[in-house]
Amino acid sequence: MTPRTDVKLLAAAALLAVAQSGAAAAAPFVVNTGQAPATIDPAYVCDIADNGYVSPLYAPLLTYARKSVAGPDGVTVTAEDSGKIVGNLAESYTVSKDGLTITIKLKPGLKFASGNPLDGPAAAASLNRALKSGGCGSYYMEAAQTGNTQSIAAPDAGTVVITLKKPEPLVVDALTQPNLGMVDVKTVDANGGKDWLATNAAGSGPYMLKSYQPGVRAEFVANPNWSGAAPLETEITVNFISDPSALLLQARNGGANVTLGMPQQALQSLAGAPDLKIVSVPASRWLLASLPNKQAPFDNVKVRQALSYATPYEAILKSVLFGYGDSFYGPFPPAFATFKEELGAARPYDLEKAKALIAESGVPQPIVLDLAIREGLPAHEQIATILQGAWKQIGVDVRITKLSASAFAEAVVVPQKAGALIRFDGPSIQDPAWLLNYDLRCASPYNTANYCSADAEALLDEALPLADAAKRQEIWDKIAALWIEDAPRIPLYADRYTAVLSADVKHWDFSQDGPFELQLWGR
Repeated sequence: MTPRTDVKLLAAAALLAVAQSGAAAAAPFVVNTGQAPATIDPAYVCDIADNGYVSPLYAPLLTYARKSVAGPDGVTVTAEDSGKIVGNLAESYTVSKDGLTITIKLKPGLKFASGNPLDGPAAAASLNRALKSGGCGSYYMEAAQTGNTQSIAAPDAGTVVITLKKPEPLVVDALTQPNLGMVDVKTVDANGGKDWLATNAAGSGPYMLKSYQPGVRAEFVANPNWSGAAPLETEITVNFISDPSALLLQARNGGANVTLGMPQQALQSLAGAPDLKIVSVPASRWLLASLPNKQAPFDNVKVRQALSYATPYEAILKSVLFGYGDSFYGPFPPAFATFKEELGAARPYDLEKAKALIAESGVPQPIVLDLAIREGLPAHEQIATILQGAWKQIGVDVRITKLSASAFAEAVVVPQKAGALIRFDGPSIQDPAWLLNYDLRCASPYNTANYCSADAEALLDEALPLADAAKRQEIWDKIAALWIEDAPRIPLYADRYTAVLSADVKHWDFSQDGPFELQLWGR
């Protein structure tokens, strides 16, 4: 072999190494998650976890600033700063002194992923689509004040003006949410409307949808028309994997850069793994068991109170969550600014008190309760089974039903709830008024327990116009006391949102409205 041949071989080997290195760098960033969305149309997404799947595709006009939070060594972890709203697609925004007019100035030269101009008329069309959708987009656009929007118009190419009938400060917060992200209405209309958008995208965000197989996979690629900072990863694949064993195996074997929705028992088994990191962020989210307050015998407060005392909270924390959660009781979780320990302390497990309350209720036994859970969530199924065994001891027979994502979404908003639900709850906007407007009001379709308290609702109406935080807190405390006495739902635990990261992940971000700020995740 001549020296010249050696040089050629060395050069070829070097080129191969470079090519392999480039191929590795270009490999998609992989996210495995246990929960698939019911739809990816932002106006119809209602589940707080599902919001994450539309967030990369649809940029809102405004956004929350980011702040650093504690994370594992070697990972920069950021989260939204709910106290600071800044422009996103908007260059600026102003609210009139009377609170009735919100004027938004757009950044110049914006485009949708399609290349269509994202100007004032297009932005107004997107917001009007959400307003008229009849889905969660309507709720967000009016911040729960149905019928309060006078108009949404574009006086010129660079401006959108929202005119309200009465002041509602939370509309500005709502404009930070992916549910009101900018939709290319021209593209939607050209392709048949909302049925098409349920499985396709016409977006404005940092990513475009390369492909989508409902319940299987979503592939995102960087949007060349995105006006903001370039995403950290140019291509991201999200795999929907309902089998927790498969989630665990792929995380162990390096099959994902980020794993979400892994059962807490599996998380515990990964603690200390040298090639994996676990990020756990306290969140204003909680798992609850709603009760059908208008359905006999659950319209009897003694029955509801009995169920709350017959719930083995600590057993759930230990056997299902393995420490990745916190007990509390009341309408506000510990991470909420309005939470007070003296009002929201965990309710004790007291079987004898529960039996006494059932006896006091005068309701004959056995009591039958239908309990629905969303499929693909093994921890929820495990908790449902625990509740079934615990509540049987006080004469309540629980019948568990697993529903598909779409059927569960329908069960959440059906006007009259005939049974109980186990579901994650938590406001996209961390303001008590936002939470209570949907979670407390008698007429709200998102009041998953059909809870109706005229006294509590009157207090909420009293709090809404107040600017004084201390006076508002007094009202939130009164509402909490009423709620605790009425026991409309059972908060099973406050969530600590947890993700498993591979060793090469250097950046991760959490958002209350769905932890999928994918442009901020990366190696």
